[in-house]
Amino acid sequence: MNVAASSHHVDLAAPARPRAALVALALAVLSLPGSLLPWDWFAAGGLVIGVPLAVAAIAVAVMVRRDRSSTGRARGIAVAAIVLAVAVLLIPVVYVLS
Repeated sequence: MNVAASSHHVDLAAPARPRAALVALALAVLSLPGSLLPWDWFAAGGLVIGVPLAVAAIAVAVMVRRDRSSTGRARGIAVAAIVLAVAVLLIPVVYVLS
């Protein structure tokens, strides 16, 4: 009797999401003009447009960083998105304090 070992396995890990890191970076990049340009259009424009985009970028980037299946490149892009978004969050603080 010949019994061949069959290796059927089910992958329960979530699929890698390299696009999520790019979405986080895109949100962070869009938050920069969203934080700088609208101040002349209406009062607190940078707070209304730029800050929510930066917060969303940080949320998505943190999700990518915590995902164990994400690659090193995706994690690096997520770190860049976090750094840029935090810098964008500092813009309204500097604007209000000056």
